[in-house]
Amino acid sequence: MRYVTEYRDAALVRVALREIERVVTRPWVLMEICGGQTHAIVRHGLDQLLPAEIELVHGPGCPVCVTPLALVDKALAIAARPNVIFTSYGDMLRVPGTQRDLFAVRAAGGDVRVVYSPLDAVKIAQAHPHKQVVFFA
Repeated sequence: MRYVTEYRDAALVRVALREIERVVTRPWVLMEICGGQTHAIVRHGLDQLLPAEIELVHGPGCPVCVTPLALVDKALAIAARPNVIFTSYGDMLRVPGTQRDLFAVRAAGGDVRVVYSPLDAVKIAQAHPHKQVVFFA
């Protein structure tokens, strides 16, 4: 599979590492944002392969990774209300609450919509002034 198998080829990885070593001429600090990124970097030992001049800093975590379960459950309750249009980024729809996720709320009749920007939620609110529009991110 393109863009996956290439990175399992040790010879290609060595070429990429040599290029990184050539480019890195002074200290770099790189922050990975998502816990999934951190997990992949550590699981595959990439942190051990990088030159000493590259420092990896673990970031705050993406919203999906750091949203507390209690907050997800509150969001699910709001999304299930009949007069609500609930908007969020697509990755939040998969985050499980205690009993269900936003996909399940939508399947049960909730008006749950994927947006790509908070401005999308504002446009939805302008188009539906009689509804409560919630942006969850």
